[in-house]
Amino acid sequence: MNSLTTRTLPLTRSLTRWLRPTALRPFSRGFSTAPLPSYAAVDHSEAYERAMQGGHGQQLALAALEGYGKDEPDFDPFIEEEMAEDGQEDEEDEDSGYYDDDEGSGVFNSDGSLRRAPSELATLRAGAPAGGMVAVIELAGTQYKVTTDDLLIVNKLKPVEKFQLGSVHSLDSVLLLSTSHYTLVGLPKVEGAVVDVMVEEITKDAKVIIFKKRRRKHSQRKNGFRREVTMLRVLDIRPPEPHQKQLYQARPPPTLPSDN
Repeated sequence: MNSLTTRTLPLTRSLTRWLRPTALRPFSRGFSTAPLPSYAAVDHSEAYERAMQGGHGQQLALAALEGYGKDEPDFDPFIEEEMAEDGQEDEEDEDSGYYDDDEGSGVFNSDGSLRRAPSELATLRAGAPAGGMVAVIELAGTQYKVTTDDLLIVNKLKPVEKFQLGSVHSLDSVLLLSTSHYTLVGLPKVEGAVVDVMVEEITKDAKVIIFKKRRRKHSQRKNGFRREVTMLRVLDIRPPEPHQKQLYQARPPPTLPSDN
């Protein structure tokens, strides 16, 4: 045994003695063995209320005035004469002339977006808060920021027997949940938060052209590809049980064109 090995043996023995479990027991008595929370809760309700009572709230109040008069039909001075000629003076005009019949009827437009009255659209575009909950979920290896009534277009979910058309699923892979008064940050997930979605359509995406050409080689290739997608409609966002009764600014129901 050489001299270097002889010198390192006492040091190794001393480290082994201090790393034994019996030696670590006196140092572990002061630490708690309670399970760590699965998410971090941030309460910013007081800051939100102060901002709404200050200058920021005044600007949002001005944004609400942008939709004033948007739902009323355009003034036409000759409408009475035209109705008199057609003999329709006593008939009520149910259509205001502001909405296009091609958009369809119901709650959603033909592109899947939520139908809203022109006054509400103008208010939201001016910066008025929409309210409600916002969640970040993980689905099929991709993160999505969603809210209620959103339409998600994701890669085809499998197995097909489980994700059938019209089926409702509860997704618990919620990474973040936020409202006007509090925010829940997952570590890595928000335990107890659930996002309910419904399979609305299973179809193919728009065609993508893949064209490859090798110059001066008389070689080129053109292929088309359409990926299979699943369209999911977000029905509801439910926070964990300790935060279900916590107040926040809820999103008002949309004003449909048919209600005006």
